[in-house]
Amino acid sequence: MPTPILFSFLALAMGVTITSAAEVQTQLGPVSGTASRDDSIEVFKGIPYAAPPIGDLRWRPPQPAASWSNVRVCDQFGPRSLQRNDRPHQSEDCLYLNVWTKRGTRQSRRPVMVWIHGGGFTQGSGHKPGYDGTQLAKRGVVLVTINYRLGAFGFMTHPALSKESPHGSSGNYAILDQIAALEWVRDNIKNFGGDPDNVTIFGESAGGTSVYLLTASPLSKGLFHRAIMQSPWLDPVIFRDLKQGNENGPPAEFDGEEQARKLLGLDAGNEDVLSRLRAVSATDVLAKMKQRWPVATDGWIFPKDPHQIYSDGDQHDIPVIIGTNRDEGTMFAPRQAFGGTLDAYRQVMLERFGEDGEQVADFYEPRSKEDLWKVAVQQISDTWFIQPARQCARAMHQRGTDVWMYHFTKPVWGWMGAAHAAEIGYVFGNLEEPKPDDAALSDSFMDYWVQFAETGNPNVDGKPVWPPFTVSEDRHLVMDKKLMVETQLRRDACDLLDRVLRKRQQLFTPAK
Repeated sequence: MPTPILFSFLALAMGVTITSAAEVQTQLGPVSGTASRDDSIEVFKGIPYAAPPIGDLRWRPPQPAASWSNVRVCDQFGPRSLQRNDRPHQSEDCLYLNVWTKRGTRQSRRPVMVWIHGGGFTQGSGHKPGYDGTQLAKRGVVLVTINYRLGAFGFMTHPALSKESPHGSSGNYAILDQIAALEWVRDNIKNFGGDPDNVTIFGESAGGTSVYLLTASPLSKGLFHRAIMQSPWLDPVIFRDLKQGNENGPPAEFDGEEQARKLLGLDAGNEDVLSRLRAVSATDVLAKMKQRWPVATDGWIFPKDPHQIYSDGDQHDIPVIIGTNRDEGTMFAPRQAFGGTLDAYRQVMLERFGEDGEQVADFYEPRSKEDLWKVAVQQISDTWFIQPARQCARAMHQRGTDVWMYHFTKPVWGWMGAAHAAEIGYVFGNLEEPKPDDAALSDSFMDYWVQFAETGNPNVDGKPVWPPFTVSEDRHLVMDKKLMVETQLRRDACDLLDRVLRKRQQLFTPAK
């Protein structure tokens, strides 16, 4: 076997570029990275930001990770959070993050962008190939991606969990994980060339929801300074109160009691329920408990319903970009929508929207059963994404905060069109063999996003002017082959849903 010196000599003789492993000191210990896809960028993979949430730490806020003295080689991504799919390398021990940064710029103070992955809070990871941070790092940011707990591990609520908490809270462990990752960024990113006083969080789908929630939570204040919400999934039914029923369902703790009985049997209410739940194998928790849980208004992470926090102007006063895709619903609408009949469609509208169901049904008005799928696609696009995105943008503007709105309309995935998540490849510059129009659109996304991370305003020389959103002008930037400013995105639908959803909330709000 050649010695390292001989190997280096041979490599140089053959014209091979040699890249030494980077080493950075963190508060817990030294780490070394490796070359990214572009040799000008180094990546540190699988850095722990909290202790493994296993054993007695299951369903508790994240705890500090153990320190180390020897250099930790960070050349492999950490495990994904456990999820119901066949993707390899999953574990309950999943609290790891990754950093992409330019070589030789440790003394710089570059803007930091922290990506929060989507997946409905039940799947995904921060190291999917599409989230590779090389191209954004080349443009001068330090890029961080994170993993966090998913499904029952990340969101389970239960009265016994609330009782043991000093805050009377349970659930939302995934959000606490994200806050812990941002605390790691605050405490360590300077040594990677990043500026801890200039951090932008961004995410798509449930990642966009996470950005929405973090911008509402008082626990994350000061940990980031700008926010980008890409297609935040804000279906009203995912928001429930921990201890009180609301228009979206029973108390969130009810779900935990129900699931504990399912897992442990009828005696799940006795005093040692938590020790028994924590003794259940992670495999059984994943297989036998439901994975879709609500975001709980718990009085601590969220002192009020997140929508109410925005309505009251209590969210963080930071610049925001928020946007949606034209065909969000194609990923979610079943082909046999509404049972396949017009009568069933109207019944579903009545069940969901009560006395306003007829009005909603008439607004979308499928003319035949062949139209039902298109109606389902548009309703999902409007109700889960477009209307709440406009509501958020309005709340930011009314608070006096700068906010910019976009709408992605470029068809990408065949019949799915400008589908949910279709913009991500453009944002990260990770398109395979892009056509000139695609490359130009990707450049625009990255230029706007990086400029926003640097300055808090996305407008950059050489690109069309992107005006801020205001309630009165209601403008947004269309992201397509041609960039253009338009107004009043789905205004009639949004106005209708505003009225209907506000009325439903009032019906379930106790009188003071």
